[in-house]
Amino acid sequence: MGQITRLPLMVAAVAVLTALAGPAAAQVPVRYEAEAATGNNTETVDLASASGGKYVRMKEGSLTFNVTAPSAGFHTVWIFYSQTYDASKTQNFVVNGDVYGTPSGTIGFPQTGAIDGPPVFKNLKAIGKVRLRSGANTLAIAKSWGYVDIDYIEVGPYVSEPFAIRGSPVTPNASVNAKKIYQFLRENFQSKVISGVMTNTVTVNDGRYTPCVPDSQAEMAHIKRVSGKLPALMGFDFMHSSGLKSDDEWFTGYTNGTLSLAEAFFKRGGIPIYCWHWKDPLKKIEESAFYSDKTTFDLTKAFKSADYTETNFNENSAEYKGIVEDIDRVAGYLKGLADRGVPVLWRPLHEAAGGWFWWGRDKKPEPCRALYRFMFDRMTRRHGLNNLIWVWTTEESGRELDWYPGDDVVDIVGRDYYPNPDQRAKEHGSRVASFENIKSIFGAKKIIALSENGALPHPDSLVADGAEWSWFMPWYGDFTTDVNVPAIWSQTMNHSYVITLDKMPGWDNYQINPTSARRAAPETSARQRITVISRRNSLELNVKGTDVRSVELFDLRGARLAVLSRDRLSDGKHSFAVNGLARQMCFVRVTGVDRRVTTLSVGIN
Repeated sequence: MGQITRLPLMVAAVAVLTALAGPAAAQVPVRYEAEAATGNNTETVDLASASGGKYVRMKEGSLTFNVTAPSAGFHTVWIFYSQTYDASKTQNFVVNGDVYGTPSGTIGFPQTGAIDGPPVFKNLKAIGKVRLRSGANTLAIAKSWGYVDIDYIEVGPYVSEPFAIRGSPVTPNASVNAKKIYQFLRENFQSKVISGVMTNTVTVNDGRYTPCVPDSQAEMAHIKRVSGKLPALMGFDFMHSSGLKSDDEWFTGYTNGTLSLAEAFFKRGGIPIYCWHWKDPLKKIEESAFYSDKTTFDLTKAFKSADYTETNFNENSAEYKGIVEDIDRVAGYLKGLADRGVPVLWRPLHEAAGGWFWWGRDKKPEPCRALYRFMFDRMTRRHGLNNLIWVWTTEESGRELDWYPGDDVVDIVGRDYYPNPDQRAKEHGSRVASFENIKSIFGAKKIIALSENGALPHPDSLVADGAEWSWFMPWYGDFTTDVNVPAIWSQTMNHSYVITLDKMPGWDNYQINPTSARRAAPETSARQRITVISRRNSLELNVKGTDVRSVELFDLRGARLAVLSRDRLSDGKHSFAVNGLARQMCFVRVTGVDRRVTTLSVGIN
């Protein structure tokens, strides 16, 4: 039936990187066998090397574990699993039936062995943070995509890792107003959630494409009518700014309508955010030309070779020329906003890892990552755009860092959350498991937002679970009007935890505080630098201008793979053997003698 590969269990995943002390350190994870759980449409399989001699195939069913917590509060859940069905599988995770009728989050199960091969079991930090009551609880792994094999789960203590967020945007020479929005987001992160909504119709149906005003735009007006409040964040799309028909009257009118609304909303004290459903840069088709199955556009043809980096584009290719033409066109619209003092949360190449858009075609991360970095460079340096705050949208498939463009070009990490398989399910839970997962994967260095969602997260659930999303933004149309019923909007928008437009400070009155260092990442001087390079069967750490007290290696889920060094390391190059580790993306966690922590992503070759 296959060899089980066991990795050492970590008692609090990434949180162990901070010193464990007090009662949490004394708690021992408790194991719960899958065959003892309540199964629905599952199959128990005998396997001598499995814990207890058995494991469970979930198939298209669910498993509910009865667990006992020694005390009320937050805990961490690990799963020993095998997944040889697909590159990744996602399942829902439900705690105590969830009073708000939603999964506490999703669990991504990366592939562990050859597809359709024998089971290969590995340990997974599945839920980094879950609130349990003292005594009896239920934890359910429920079908989303189905088909994953479970040996057991372990429930242990949760130890929080503090955020360390940089004090200024990544955009070079960011404008004053961009800095204001970034500071406002940073100041309110972990203490409030900003309300938002995505827009659809942005112009008045008068034949002249007259732009709506914030109060009359359909989604905004509906929310105001049912709750008495307007959201503080307003979503727009450059969908019609490029593509085959982008110069047609209606398309131009739509784009200009978004620009007018964004400016008016900012002047009202709101925060505009843009995504870009980027249509086929070769402009061969128009309808839904951003979907992978609607266009044949192949991003890889824009490069000279399979070395997909932002410096290896083939400038003579039609694909490259189309990409540049579209980026320059959108940059012109953004420059118009910049010239009028309007900053923008900018969310390009969203949902790339899903593969359903051409920039994520065939789920190849390297060309998409290069395209993002190329866009950043062209917009900020060639076009001089200083009004952008950059938002990267992640998935939770186990390959998050493969897709990630890098800390130097991302301000905020967002998650688009729609329940599967029913995207319009009225599920109003906190999604705390997803929040904590993203926090761990990206090293607690970025603001985290619910960048799109279906059902609103209930504010009481956000507070109780410690799900500290920066903002939420339901999609337009029936997501706004039907999935989120009037009573939910009223309850949410009038909650003390929620920032609405009337609670915004007003950008003319809001001042940048140059001395504010709240949750700021430690500034690294030019004389201090730590880098890591992957070499065959080894990692090379280069230390400059500081002393190191420990070097540890973790996988994407926070499981510690190795302690590379506990010796004091000074300036110079230090090599560490990593023989026997599978090819994967990892974190290297470097702790200085001054207790300053540096988290670096690296691929094991």
